[in-house]
Amino acid sequence: MKKSKGKRTRENILLDSRKILNETGVFLTLRELSKIIGITIGGITNYFPTKDHLFMGLAEVYEKELSAPEISEPFKNDPSLYSMHTLLSNIMDIQFANRSTIRFISIASQSQKTLFEKVTETWNSRKERPIAMVEALVHKGFLLDSILDEFHLRVFRFQFINTLTTWISSYSLYDFDIPYNQMKPIYLAGMLNTFEPFLSPKGETQYREILKQLTENLEN
Repeated sequence: MKKSKGKRTRENILLDSRKILNETGVFLTLRELSKIIGITIGGITNYFPTKDHLFMGLAEVYEKELSAPEISEPFKNDPSLYSMHTLLSNIMDIQFANRSTIRFISIASQSQKTLFEKVTETWNSRKERPIAMVEALVHKGFLLDSILDEFHLRVFRFQFINTLTTWISSYSLYDFDIPYNQMKPIYLAGMLNTFEPFLSPKGETQYREILKQLTENLEN
């Protein structure tokens, strides 16, 4: 079905805004943003009355890209450390493309009620996914079942989610002068390292092969 003019305009505003905010930072006003895009302030506020509404729209774009079947299906169809590496690599690329959205959300406060509720809703829908992935890797023999111990599982989830969600902040603060593609192998290795204490011999083999590939990518 052909998109309406209004829907196309809304999508273009989101994509233009994402590109600009990724480069300039998240503190532009809507008026400043409209001037860079080349439209009137009303052209933005007609679709996004406030900056929070704009970032809610950008968050929808981010979620849509993360939810694309081609992102998660390789792991779902064949759980392994290899497919986990591919999944994390794909997620990182999407996160980098939406880095301004992630930064804005990370500094959102509970006083920004509508935005905060949207973030909370999204988090609640995703928070159990790392556990499901661990269970799949245990079932396939890549992880030891000791990871399913309640204490170990909670520690793992904390470490995994933190490395997966905070690398953007680390990159922005400490590694911003290094191209993303040069830092990506480091961050990927850090994420995969959270599995290391619980690798089976089968998982250890794949893990070492992936680390070797990441090291080679870093050197090239």
